[in-house]
Amino acid sequence: MTRLLIVDDSELAQELLAVQIRQELGWEVATTPSVDGLDALLDEHEPFDIAVVDLAFFGQDRTGLDALLAIYEHTPRCRLVVYTQGDSSVADMLRDAWDAFELGTALSKNRPIAAVLQDLREVAAHGSAPVDVLLQPWLPPTRSPWRSIEGYGRLVGHAGHAKLWRALIELDEEPSYKQLAEHTGLSLPSVRNYRSELLDNLALHYLDRPKMRQMQLFAKRCRPLLERHIRRKLDPATTEPSG
Repeated sequence: MTRLLIVDDSELAQELLAVQIRQELGWEVATTPSVDGLDALLDEHEPFDIAVVDLAFFGQDRTGLDALLAIYEHTPRCRLVVYTQGDSSVADMLRDAWDAFELGTALSKNRPIAAVLQDLREVAAHGSAPVDVLLQPWLPPTRSPWRSIEGYGRLVGHAGHAKLWRALIELDEEPSYKQLAEHTGLSLPSVRNYRSELLDNLALHYLDRPKMRQMQLFAKRCRPLLERHIRRKLDPATTEPSG
């Protein structure tokens, strides 16, 4: 029997979609409305075959990128499906997920449930299904090899880069170079130099000579994908070797 996981805090997914999958497809379905509860759920169940994941979670610090990464690391063979609102508020994160993970498909919540069920059948049978036409405008024609999970390591070349990214993630507002230096313990010239070192690789992430505010928004949004590389540079004894 196919085992499917839904990580979504909407009634549409938690109730209507889950019920229809059980009734129409006869699959085993587990659900969680919280990304924070995901790790325990993954440990409690047999490995899932497919995971349907929303991107935005109201009132939660963790996002769909956290969920996708947690599922991928726990069960690499699980097919990942993004199920999200097809509007500009999640466009950047959708593109991040599309490039970082080999998604089975990406579906809009405006898609009829019957069509979603057919898409999930295709993912179960063939590993993938066509992307919802409503989401296609937000996605590049091909996945970028530079934006894979390991590709984010190019943005964290050494401990100085790691400290800069962590500061951008942790500080609440657009920081000045002085504030970054104080937060990281680095010298002001070092902060300027490390930022300059990152510009070429940031261009691969659609950031062309970004202002500090743009870098910070990127850092906060892509935190899950950056954090694993940050830990490798700052806490190498507690993480796996860099690939």
